[in-house]
Amino acid sequence: MENGFWVVKKLLDIFKKVDEQQKKPPPKFDHKTRKDSEHMTDIEKMDKGFNGKTYTINGIEYDF
Repeated sequence: MENGFWVVKKLLDIFKKVDEQQKKPPPKFDHKTRKDSEHMTDIEKMDKGFNGKTYTINGIEYDF
């Protein structure tokens, strides 16, 4: 009987922690930072930025 009481108490503590975490607002989106940029080298960042497509305006080619 005691064992069941502790299990229920432990579950209630876990649910309280989850409720507190959900009440916090999510972090604001920062459009100036890249996700997972800590794990990428500068060359990988440059390669990710260029997807290989180009377009032409007045004979000048631009890259996406």
